[in-house]
Parts: sequence; C-alpha cells; structure tokens
Amino acid sequence: MTGWTAVLTALSTAIIALAVVAFSVAVIALTRRMTDLSRNVERLLDTMDRDARPALEAVRRTADEASRVAILVRDEAEGVVRTSKSVRDRVERTAASLEDRFIELETLVGLLQSEVEETVLDVAAALRTTRRGSGLLKKIKRALAR
Repeated sequence: MTGWTAVLTALSTAIIALAVVAFSVAVIALTRRMTDLSRNVERLLDTMDRDARPALEAVRRTADEASRVAILVRDEAEGVVRTSKSVRDRVERTAASLEDRFIELETLVGLLQSEVEETVLDVAAALRTTRRGSGLLKKIKRALAR
C-alpha cells in the first residue's frame, strides 16, 4: 500500500472505531436510562397497586353489597306482590259473598214487606169489621133500651 492509502485506511478505521465506541457508549447510556425508567415504572406500578388495591376491594365490597340489597329488594317486592294478590283474592271473595248476602237480604226485605202489607190489610179489615160490629151493637143496644 502506498503511504496515503495506509493513512486513509488507518484514519477510516479510527473513525469507524470511534463511531463504534460512540455507538456503544450511546447504547450503554440508553440501556442505563431504560433500566432506570423500568425501575421507575415498576415503582409506580407497585405504588398504584398498593394504593388501588384498597379502592378495588372497596368497590368489590360495594358491588357485593349492592347485589345483596338488590336481591333483598326483589324478594321484598315479590312478597308484597304475593300479599297484594292474596288480599285482592280475599276482597274479591268477600265482595262476591256480600253481593250474595245483599241479594238474600233484598229477597227477605221484599218478603217482609209483603207480610207487613198483608198484616196491615188484615188489621184494617178487622178494624172495619169491629167498627161495623160496634155500630151494630150500638143500634141493638138502643133498640133494646127503648
């Protein structure tokens, strides 16, 4: 090799070596930075996990309690519906029974009214007969008294 090619080759090799060293230093620095960042992220996740765990537990307990309350409300609502149906059935049976009783009472009142009317007519007839008989007795008494 000639003098200038050897210098150029040495210089190129030195530049390439420096570039490799610079690249290696940059990779090492980047690796350290990534490691630090990874540790920071890990610490952040640990902190979030520690802080979020009680909140998640509280949310889970609240959801469980809400579920229990919903079941209780549903059961109570079903009980109210059953009771309402039972009361409604009893009211309907009572209303039907009362209707039958009112029909019987109406029939009885009609019968009593007929009997009372007949009795009043009989009493009125008896009073007329008694008045006529009394008038006849007065005439007989007058006739005998003379």
